[in-house]
Amino acid sequence: MKALNLYTLTRTRDPKTFSALLQALSGSPWKRTCSVHEMLSLCSLVDALDEHFSLHPYQENGQQDLTEQGSGSAAPSGYRAEWIRCLDGFYFSYTIEHISKEFDLLKLSADAGCVLNIELKSEAVEEERIRKQLEQNRYYLSHISRTILSYTYVMETDTLYYCNDRGFLRECSIDELARALRRPALQDYIGENIRECFRAQDYLISPVKNPEKFLTGRYFLTNQQFEFRRQILETFQDYERSLKESKEPKVSKDWEESKDSKESKESKGSDDSETRETVPVVSLTGGAGTGKTLLMLDLAVELSRKKRVLFLHGGPLREGHREIDRRLHKVSIQSGTDRTLSLPQDSGALAALRDYSFLLVDEANRLPSEIIVRLIEAAASLRIPAVFSYDPHTILGAIPRMEDAEAVIAAHETMQLELSGNIRINRPIYSFLRALFYQKDAAPHSDYSCIDILYASDRHEEQLLTSYCRARGYKLIPENSDSFRSGEIISQEFDKVLMVLDSRFYYDETLRLCADSSADMALPLLYEGLSRAKERLCLLVVGNKTLFEQLLAIRLLCLPGTEIYQSQSE
Repeated sequence: MKALNLYTLTRTRDPKTFSALLQALSGSPWKRTCSVHEMLSLCSLVDALDEHFSLHPYQENGQQDLTEQGSGSAAPSGYRAEWIRCLDGFYFSYTIEHISKEFDLLKLSADAGCVLNIELKSEAVEEERIRKQLEQNRYYLSHISRTILSYTYVMETDTLYYCNDRGFLRECSIDELARALRRPALQDYIGENIRECFRAQDYLISPVKNPEKFLTGRYFLTNQQFEFRRQILETFQDYERSLKESKEPKVSKDWEESKDSKESKESKGSDDSETRETVPVVSLTGGAGTGKTLLMLDLAVELSRKKRVLFLHGGPLREGHREIDRRLHKVSIQSGTDRTLSLPQDSGALAALRDYSFLLVDEANRLPSEIIVRLIEAAASLRIPAVFSYDPHTILGAIPRMEDAEAVIAAHETMQLELSGNIRINRPIYSFLRALFYQKDAAPHSDYSCIDILYASDRHEEQLLTSYCRARGYKLIPENSDSFRSGEIISQEFDKVLMVLDSRFYYDETLRLCADSSADMALPLLYEGLSRAKERLCLLVVGNKTLFEQLLAIRLLCLPGTEIYQSQSE
């Protein structure tokens, strides 16, 4: 993507032609259809600047404006041409990959030390919304620049706003923006390859791996995460409001004692059937890297502003979990594998929940289905809204043990939300994983340059190559290690991941990756390990030449049925 000149872009006012010109000027291989509002807002801003500079021209050598020297007439075209150069170097509608964060207009100085950001609005909006957007933009831009100039232009009212580095928003004149455009630092700019300035991993955090960033609010939510967050919070608020209006108190802590009475048992059974229908049970699903844990912990923080939250993790707790638990006073983070949840009857789950107002369960399908049942029943009895998040592993197909837990959640859910789009793993890796587990999902024209496929004929060569890769910064994740099987790999992520595939793996006649009967959990564990990668992935095939050739064919984008694929498979 290349920077462009805003004046040349806005010489057409036809949306179709405008979109075509944008593609041509930016050098983008993809056609983007701009809306009429986008086009008109930009054109209106450029027209306002054109009018200003025609009345207040300046000379590049730093002399005074002609109007300040006594000329009240419009400037000669030669001087007007000079200001058009100030509109060089802009990126229009730039989006940071993986996180879908869009900026209407960006201009970066050559050393990225100064950034000019202009947001466009076709209609008048609340000033607080303008301020929040510019503040959020400043957070993203602060990773690359020391000086950030933040403006919003509203076409309907022909109004310009400026937001300073303290978050103070004020109305400003077009002259102020004109002076910003004249800044010496912005006369030399980054004209292409802006992607190199914005690395998604600078914004994407694992709250468990980077608890300090999470606890200090140095993270973002995607638009979809924000929307799901809003829906869940509103659902919980509506439920609490309905409880207050009906004046129905929560089940008392003496509930267990009253169960000795037959009459209480009957009453309790009736109440359970009602609350199971009304108490919110949200299932939040999404593949690896879609941001489930971040959203769940963000919800925990928000809900804990008023009431206590129990956050259960489906595997063993890591140090990051413990650090967050220590510093969030109204959030208790526990392992869902705690033995108290498996106590007979209902006492264990009730005891775990009755001191809390909300239940959040992350990696829920890793828990036995009977524990899920106890948690849901206890939450219903105590009238505690709950959210269960999990990865359905759709890439792998059915995994019976996890399917049981998922079926229990699905049977009780009152709201189902699915996070789509991978924000942790880069797109080529995610695309490759789909093709790896099912060759028919191979996507043509994909760039798999971040994927390496290596071959070792025996264990000796395997050791040499793994040592070589580890020296290059790869994290070796042994598929059969005790730490992997215990669940410690969950919630971690690494820039580079290396995994080994041996003779147990093969493709069946439907072109799905399989593992022999001696490795019933090999595929889920392989998926868990590979999906930890953020930037690069390396597969080392040991003593399985057929599999190596098939993986190499995927890496080279040779789809099943093609001549190259067939020659490699023979």
